[in-house]
Amino acid sequence: MDMQAFAVAMAEALDGTWTVEPGHHGHRDRYLIGPDGEELHVWYSDWEKTPRLRLSASLPARLATIRHRHGNPVPSHEITVSPAKTPETVAAETARLLLPGYRATLAETRELKQRLDDQAAVRDRLAHAIADPLGATVHTPGPSPLGHDPQEAIVRYQGPLAGTATVPRKSGHVAFAFSVAPGEAARVAAFLATFPRTPDWDQDH
Repeated sequence: MDMQAFAVAMAEALDGTWTVEPGHHGHRDRYLIGPDGEELHVWYSDWEKTPRLRLSASLPARLATIRHRHGNPVPSHEITVSPAKTPETVAAETARLLLPGYRATLAETRELKQRLDDQAAVRDRLAHAIADPLGATVHTPGPSPLGHDPQEAIVRYQGPLAGTATVPRKSGHVAFAFSVAPGEAARVAAFLATFPRTPDWDQDH
């Protein structure tokens, strides 16, 4: 089966804006890339009793990682068809059976990414607002294992007052931890006493 010719004809039948890229199995597969970043894998499988064409749509790696980190498994978007069908028929079935659900997942994941980016931007602005008057350094979260979302920015400061401020990604309290020289302790305590007690503090104490 000429997968290159089949994929090119499929791409044209979808709406003419899709492109074809090489797959990972030589002549057996191709990727179709859609106008909105869709990724469709077309794979000819002939080791079963009846050869089949497998079509599966996947999220770009960056978006898939975000879903995994936030406990949102990526739904499966896959269909199989007979390789005897024409590219035009397969394209029509793909557009009807596979793409609507896949595009909903893609849009949902992009919205999640935007929400996380917005939260991180607010966090980082606050972290820098804390760091600037202290001449401190902001350490933003780096890459993390799947299943773990790095949420906190850490402000590290030195001097007479040395410690950290932990700024969460989601709105919440900023946690300060610091140490001072004995001669400065009373002055720092007097400064902290100028802040009003919050209802949360009263409930906890």
